[in-house]
Amino acid sequence: MRTIARLFAPALLLAAAACATAPAPGSFKAEPEMLLAEGSADFNPSDMGASRSKAVFEAQRSAVRRAAELYMEDTARAENYAALEAGPLKSPQTYVARYKLVSEGPDGPSYRAAARVWVYHDRLASALRALNLAGGRSGGVTAAFVQKGTPSQPFARAFRETFSRRSAVVIKDYPFTADQGLASGFVEPLLAVASSAGAHLLIYAEASASAAGSGMNTGFYPSRSEAAVSVYDLETNAVLLQLSMQANAVDSSEAASFAKALASVGELLGQEAASRSARLLKADTVIRVKVFGLRGLEQLEKLKAQLQKVDLKGLTLEKYSAGTAVFAAVPRNADAQELASAVLRGDAFGLELEGAGPQEIVFSLPR
Repeated sequence: MRTIARLFAPALLLAAAACATAPAPGSFKAEPEMLLAEGSADFNPSDMGASRSKAVFEAQRSAVRRAAELYMEDTARAENYAALEAGPLKSPQTYVARYKLVSEGPDGPSYRAAARVWVYHDRLASALRALNLAGGRSGGVTAAFVQKGTPSQPFARAFRETFSRRSAVVIKDYPFTADQGLASGFVEPLLAVASSAGAHLLIYAEASASAAGSGMNTGFYPSRSEAAVSVYDLETNAVLLQLSMQANAVDSSEAASFAKALASVGELLGQEAASRSARLLKADTVIRVKVFGLRGLEQLEKLKAQLQKVDLKGLTLEKYSAGTAVFAAVPRNADAQELASAVLRGDAFGLELEGAGPQEIVFSLPR
């Protein structure tokens, strides 16, 4: 491949897409960071420009994917990869500040490009959190909400809004929850999928509404709704909670009456489920692991891979800026000193322990 000595190209900044991404909790500011990435495309000798453009696009896409994976929860990565493809990876230029081609050219049936790509990883982290694809609330309990049978939007909306206002449990929109075949089958496969997606709880609900009398003579339509919910602990597959309730409503049309009854029973169940689950759930201990002196995203990738070898319930990169990374670790034993020792035992970087408190451990890398 022929080498391009100094070739800088401005990235296409897709302003509209960037503006469409609302700030998410846990947002932070950081300078763009560089990753060396490669891309390839089918080589078309009659249109080398198109081959080159596609290869460069793939190199940028590769860099953005690697940066995204730093912030994504590994247990959920496979489940959420389709959402990542349809989101940030669909327009990777949005998150590219600039790139510099290192090499490019035909290579057999392919056209290959290698580039240094500077990624707006702070914007990317915010976009991932807005899409529920990344951490930021490590140690908090997350739940998947699934309806059995025909889904009811009034019920689901009322239940989720009420439950979320009253509970520390975060209901996340996992892609598998839209699979009606899975939702309507046996619960065991659903539990397995929910667990592999990274959820801690499965909220499995069912709701229906029916006429409670004739409204033909009065112009009003009374209705009755029934709903039940089971909450599963995905670590053990045990049922933590089972509830069922009814609600009544009346409106000038049958459809409106049904919707009102379903919303009412959703609100009642959401209140009761939030109240009871709060007494049953024990939050995991979160210890923040702060590391100073990192030199870029490539070293951060290696550090995260090293930390993942420690026996943890969960590990999330919360932020990285100016050479400092902050991870939220959920250890199996809530002892910061023990966690610090475990990190040092598997260390290949020369980490130096600067301090260890009950909720934070600080390391530095030698310059």
